[in-house]
Amino acid sequence: MFARRAALMVLVACVAACGASCAKKEKGIKVQSRLAARVADYKISEEAMNRRLDELPDAQRREFAGPKGKAEFVDRLIDQHLLYKAAMDAKIDREEEVQERMRWVTMNLVVAEYFERNIGKKVEVDEAEIERYYRDHQEEFRKAPVMRAQYLLSSDSLKAVSWRKRILAGENMTQMAQKESEDKTTAREGGDVGYFNPGEYVRGVGRSEIFGREVGKLDVGELSDVFRFERGFAIARVSEKNPEGMQTLDEARRLIEAKIRASKTEELLKGEVERLKKKYESENYVRERLEKEKRTPEELWEMAQMEGDPRARIQFYRDIVSAYPTDARSPEALFMIGFTYAEDLKEFVQARRTFDELIKTYPKSTVIESATWMIENMSKPGMQIDSPEDVQRRMEEGKTRGEGGS
Repeated sequence: MFARRAALMVLVACVAACGASCAKKEKGIKVQSRLAARVADYKISEEAMNRRLDELPDAQRREFAGPKGKAEFVDRLIDQHLLYKAAMDAKIDREEEVQERMRWVTMNLVVAEYFERNIGKKVEVDEAEIERYYRDHQEEFRKAPVMRAQYLLSSDSLKAVSWRKRILAGENMTQMAQKESEDKTTAREGGDVGYFNPGEYVRGVGRSEIFGREVGKLDVGELSDVFRFERGFAIARVSEKNPEGMQTLDEARRLIEAKIRASKTEELLKGEVERLKKKYESENYVRERLEKEKRTPEELWEMAQMEGDPRARIQFYRDIVSAYPTDARSPEALFMIGFTYAEDLKEFVQARRTFDELIKTYPKSTVIESATWMIENMSKPGMQIDSPEDVQRRMEEGKTRGEGGS
């Protein structure tokens, strides 16, 4: 019963767009047409059934393959039309909110068809274009070097030296990391930091040019000398290493075709919209009001601080980033978005995405270190995180010392 109900919900989602129009079209079909089903006075032809079947996603359509599958699909169509019949008898379609949603559904369907006829069908990509793009954009298809390593961290240089001697003498590095490394993030996995590109973010390490340089020069199996980086003293060993390379044309072909197609589509769409703007009058009153009411980064920041609702606070910070991407407040605003997701909403996935966005967009910001620390520690049980007031105070102190934003 549950499987039937779930399948029906998928079917409703996939074919709801045809809804009333689908049923009404079939109502007056000729007697000699071959029928697939009937619900009260609605008749569904096999032609209509096949159209609905073709509109399903591939995975769903495969479930209804073969004669038995088609019979099962018709059962679902009947279920849907029974619900539709009940909804019409209850006059749900006459409710204002439902009519508004129906108008949006209709508009989206019509716009999609217009788009396909006037733009989609005009876009073609030939082999010469693909080859030219590949030749002119070699940097896009360069494979960055990827490696995997394990490391031990200590705040004591003498201890790190001792570790190196013991490993060279034959002691197991994995077991040593599990018992003695001060990096608790990777200690459980024997110091394994996973796969990474030198110079980019490394699990347990953060973003460190020193770590990337020291580990990047090692051969597979080679143990590093003791080196010092931002978190302390370390030794490392590379377990896997794939050098920099280049995607072949065959490997990149589908991606290139998609990029060219998207670019051409965007250009055609832009031209079509400009043409239609000249043909039909249009006004964006929301944008006009926004320009008149535009607030400064400082005003938005202050409003965020005064806002009690975390999601509303996030929106104020996001407004700073969107409207003033080059302002010194923007990296701080991104940090506070991630902080709010982590501390107030406990939405650690969203927090991680925001901190990653911060690190990528503002790599030189003074809040990167704090963002990296949050990534590594925010979801740990019992972890004490500074209050928003303390975070604000440190940011202000950093500005006083002349430490810029981006």
